[in-house]
Amino acid sequence: MLGAVCLVVLLGYAYGCGQPAVPPQLSSRVVGGVDAVAHSWPWQISLQYTRSGEWYHTCGGTLIAPQWVLTAAHCISSSLTYRVVLGKQDLTVDDEAGSVAVGVEKTIVHEKWNS
Repeated sequence: MLGAVCLVVLLGYAYGCGQPAVPPQLSSRVVGGVDAVAHSWPWQISLQYTRSGEWYHTCGGTLIAPQWVLTAAHCISSSLTYRVVLGKQDLTVDDEAGSVAVGVEKTIVHEKWNS
């Protein structure tokens, strides 16, 4: 019985996982690109590096847990300092409403990655 209760609770938690708070506008194909509805993909991040006091977007990534971002290994260089920006809609706007920048404390690159 306890197992069934645990299963129901876990399924309840998983039900909303990956569901955006703001519904995106989806179509069957991307032709020419269409801007996403602001904040409709809250797990999408902008990985940025600093050079000469300016921040530059280098890659996207996915927020997979409150303190963890997953991105491609080729996006990371040990010689650069990074930050993660959440809630970004327009990369040309520095202080965009609804976005927050967080410094990267640690990067982990898969040991079998060969650049």
